Amino acid sequence: MGAVVRVFTGTGGVSRPAGRLLVGLIAIVPFALFSGWTANALAHATSGLKAVRYRDLRMLVPRSWPVYELAADPTACVRFDRHAVYLGQPSAQQRCPAHAVGPTEAILVQPLAAHDARAGADRPALRLPTNPGALGQGSAARVAMPARGLVVTATWREDRGLVERALGIRELRAATASLAPVPRYRQHAVRARAASGMAGGAAVYTGLGFDACSAPSAAHMAAWASSPYRAIGIYLGGANLACAQPNLTPGWVAQEAAAGWHLIPTYVGLQAPRNECGCAGINPGRASAEGAAAADDAIEQAQSLGIGAGNPIYFDMENYARGGTNTSSVLAFLAAWTSQLRADGFRSGVYSNADSGMLDLIGRLGTGYPEPDDIWFADWNGKATASDPYIPAGDWSAGQRLHQYDGAHNETHGGVTINIDGDYLDGLTAGSSTSIATDVAPYPQLQVTPLANGRVSLRANWNGTSNVNAWQLLAGSSPQNLSPFGSAIKGTAAGITILLHSEFPYFAVQALGSGQQAVGNGEQGAGSGQQAAANGEPVVGTSPAVATPAHLAIYGPAAYVSPGGVGGLPTGCFAASFWCAISTEITAGRAVIARTGPELLSADGGLLMFRLSRAGRALLARAAGRRLLVHVMARDAGGPTVNSTLSLIPFATTGPSQAHSSSDPPALRIVGGTQFVSNGVVGGILTACSDDAPCLVRTKVTSAGATIASTGAETLGANELGYMIFRLTARGRTMLARARGNRLPARAALSDQSDTATANITLVSFR
Repeated sequence: MGAVVRVFTGTGGVSRPAGRLLVGLIAIVPFALFSGWTANALAHATSGLKAVRYRDLRMLVPRSWPVYELAADPTACVRFDRHAVYLGQPSAQQRCPAHAVGPTEAILVQPLAAHDARAGADRPALRLPTNPGALGQGSAARVAMPARGLVVTATWREDRGLVERALGIRELRAATASLAPVPRYRQHAVRARAASGMAGGAAVYTGLGFDACSAPSAAHMAAWASSPYRAIGIYLGGANLACAQPNLTPGWVAQEAAAGWHLIPTYVGLQAPRNECGCAGINPGRASAEGAAAADDAIEQAQSLGIGAGNPIYFDMENYARGGTNTSSVLAFLAAWTSQLRADGFRSGVYSNADSGMLDLIGRLGTGYPEPDDIWFADWNGKATASDPYIPAGDWSAGQRLHQYDGAHNETHGGVTINIDGDYLDGLTAGSSTSIATDVAPYPQLQVTPLANGRVSLRANWNGTSNVNAWQLLAGSSPQNLSPFGSAIKGTAAGITILLHSEFPYFAVQALGSGQQAVGNGEQGAGSGQQAAANGEPVVGTSPAVATPAHLAIYGPAAYVSPGGVGGLPTGCFAASFWCAISTEITAGRAVIARTGPELLSADGGLLMFRLSRAGRALLARAAGRRLLVHVMARDAGGPTVNSTLSLIPFATTGPSQAHSSSDPPALRIVGGTQFVSNGVVGGILTACSDDAPCLVRTKVTSAGATIASTGAETLGANELGYMIFRLTARGRTMLARARGNRLPARAALSDQSDTATANITLVSFR
C-alpha cells in the first residue's frame, strides 16, 4: 500500500506507508474536437520536445519522457506517478510495484476496441468512480476518439498545460467540465452480471495475505497457490486509484474465490486535506457528503465484480498528520462512509496507519461515533500478528483486524515474482469458500438475460423450499432503489420465466408464500421494508439485486433503405457508460453488404446509420417481395455484441423534406424525422420511453390542419425504443398518395398522461 517512511516518536517507532499512486478522478468525456496545434502550442515545439505517434495520433512530449510500447513489453506497469507515455492495452502480465506515490503528468493511449473489454467482460483498464456524486474529484481526463479508434487517458499534478500542448487540446479542464448530464436510465450505470461462481460470502479469515498495486493474472495467482498466502487485497477504484487493473473482472473474482482465495476489497478514495502523498483531498466543508458518495461508488464497483451485500469494503486512508482540520475531516468522511455502507447492507472497513488514522478512530470509541466493523492497520514491524501496541487489546477484538506488517518487497512463488505488501489477517474478507450448511438456498435466485430484440428474460427459482405461491418482480435504478413492477405472477418455487418489454439497470424478485415463516436471512435480499405484497400475500424471501448485463438491442423487424442505400437501425445502448461506440456489419448470406466504423450512440438509444455497398443495393433491388433478409452484427467498443435478423425494405422519395424539429418531455422522445407507412395505410413512429415505468402512449398525426391518424393508448416499455403504430384515415391515405415526391409533411403528438412529445415529421409510403 505504501512506501516505507520510518518515523520515530517519543513513545516508540512505527513505520508509515506514505501511500500509493493516487490518481485523480478520470471523467469519461466524448471528444468531438481534437484540434491541431495552435500558434501558441507550436511555439513550444522546440528541441526540448519529441514526436510520438500511435496509429494516426501525433503527440509532442518532453524528450525526457520514456515511451512504453505495451505490446512489445507486456510486463510494463501502467502507472501515473512518473512522466511517461504508454501506448497500447495494459497487459495482464504487467509487473507493478506494491506502492506508487502521487499523480504527475502522464499519458496512456489505448485502442478503443480493447478499452473496457478485457477478459470478455467488462472492466476498464483504469477503474473509474461511477457515482455522479464522486465526479470532479481529481486531476485527470479520459478522451474518446471514435474516428481514430482510440481512448486517451491524461493525468497531471501541476502542469495541465503541458499535457494539453502534448495532445493539442485547448482545454482539458473544459473538456472534463463539459460532461453531459447523466440520462435517467444511467443515473446508476448498468453493470455486468454478478459472477455466478462466487463461493460463499463474507467470512473471517485467519492467516497470511498480501496486496499488490494491480491484481495479478489468473496464471500468476495459480502459481502463487504454492505460497503461504491465502488472502489478497484488490483495489476496486476511487478518486486516488494507483495502477491499471486489466485483470480485475467478475470472472477473475469468481475464479479466485472458487480457488480458495480470500479477497480484501479496497477503495482508494479522497485523502486527508493535508496529506503526505500529494493526493486529491477531502473538502473539509463537504467531508460527510464526500464520504457517502465514496461509499455509493464503492458499492457499485464491488457489485460490478460480483461482490454483493454482506461483504466488507475497506477504505484506504493513507498516512496523514493528526490534529485540526485533518482529523476532523477524516473522521467526518469515514463516519459517512461507514454509515452509508451499512445502510446498503455492506460491512465497513478502514485501512490506515496505526499511529494516524487508527489513533483518531480509537479516540472516538464509546462516543456513539459510527466505528467501522473491521480495521486494517499499517505498522511495518515485521510481526505477522493481529496485535499491535497502538491498538488496545479490547478494541476490534472479535476477529475484526488486519495487519499490514511488511512493506513493498519482491517474493517469488511457483516461478512468478510479484512486488507485494505483507499482511496478517484475523478479520473479515469477501468471497470465502464457506458453504451453506443446509440444502435449502437462503433466498430466491434470479437470472437476468437481455435478448437481442430489446426484451429481457428473467428466470426466478428457490431451490429446496415449497413455500412459494407467487412471484413479485422488483426493478429500479440501483440495488437500494427497487420497487414492485407489475402484478404478482402465480408460480411455484420450481421457477418462473418472465419476458419483459422494459429495461432496468437492476432487478430482484420476491417469493410470496402462504404465511409460513420465511426461509433464510432477509438481510441478504434487495430492498428493505418490503414484507407484504400488494395483494396481501406475505413475502417469504427476496433475492439479491441482480445487475442487468451490459448489452445492445436492435428493435423492430425491418430497416428502411433509401435509393442511395442509406438506412438506419433502431438500436438501444445499455452499457456501463454514458454512450456506446458501435461498429456494425450487415450480411446477406455470405456477402458483407454494409460495414461501419464506430458510431456514437447515447445511452437512451437511437438510429445507427449505414450505407449499403453497390452489391448490397443490387441484392435489395432484386429481392423477392422487396424484402431482403439480412443478418446484423453490432458491437460496442466496450464489449457487448448483438446479433439480429431483419428485413431491409426499400423506399423512394424525391425533393426536399421538411426540417425535423421536436419538443420532447422527459418521458418520451420521437426518434428521427422520417416515419414510414406500409402501402400508404399503416405506419409507425419510432419512439423512446425513458421513464421508470412503461409509457401509455396515445398518438395523433395531423397534416394541413386535418387529423389523419389517432390511436388509443399503446404500451411502450420502460427505457424501451419501439414503434407506435397508427392507421391513416381515408383522407390521410389520399393526402399521402398525392404527396409530391412521396413526402407528406405532418405533425405528430404523442401523449403519456400529462406529458406530450411533439415533432415535425415526414410520412413516406413504401410497399
